[in-house]
Amino acid sequence: MQTSSSILLNLETFNNESFHILPNSNISITFRFLRPGDQSEVKSLCHDWFPVEYPDKWYDDIVHNKKYFSLAACDVCTQQILGLIVATILPLGSCNREDQQILHKIFSLTTSVCYILILGVAKEYRRQGLANLLLENLLNTLSNYETCKAVYLHVLYSNKSAIQFYQTKSFQYRKHLPYYYLIKGQHFDAYCFTRYINGGYPPLTISDLITNLCIYISKANPCRLLNTMGYFVTDKFFFLNTNKRLSSLSSSSSSYKHLSRVV
Repeated sequence: MQTSSSILLNLETFNNESFHILPNSNISITFRFLRPGDQSEVKSLCHDWFPVEYPDKWYDDIVHNKKYFSLAACDVCTQQILGLIVATILPLGSCNREDQQILHKIFSLTTSVCYILILGVAKEYRRQGLANLLLENLLNTLSNYETCKAVYLHVLYSNKSAIQFYQTKSFQYRKHLPYYYLIKGQHFDAYCFTRYINGGYPPLTISDLITNLCIYISKANPCRLLNTMGYFVTDKFFFLNTNKRLSSLSSSSSSYKHLSRVV
């Protein structure tokens, strides 16, 4: 959990009067930030949603501390919490060491990133777009923080539905984290997924280079690609033949060889 040196969020500009109707249950929902008294309900939901246990202080923090974006989706009539997203903005240098590689090295460690701590929806209200709405509200808020260049999270390696959800929302797999979670005395692996915003972009890896090359080749004009390869081969052989001729001229000066390479 990464919350040190977090940035206070201005939540006054958020429109919490909008509402949405869930298509399958025909229930009207509204969005609001967590408030004192929500701790026990949120704790009960988290016990149902996640295998990881959070301390009681954490529930107090996400309700009271303004460094958290703690947005709940509630039933308009009953005010029951049906879904929840909790996130925080922090400098890249305050992230865990293994997460400091999510941005290209051109971005300094003072660059802001957003870490999603939890995103969950009550079981009976899933697959109705509620998680997507919560995520969209966060991303819309982050558009006002131009210095924030990425949104990232950790997910249990076996949580296939969550992984698929984030991949459809333009999150990219960035890192495999062995033994990241401790659940009931056993260690489990996690994956780090990242979505780049406000001009942020990832470090360039070998797999990225191969992917980009394949994309270029697939989109390139075949004739132009053949011509480029032809020029490359011709130039290569010309360069080799020139070097052979120059090496046979033992009486030539070093300045002559240097000039020939420039020509």
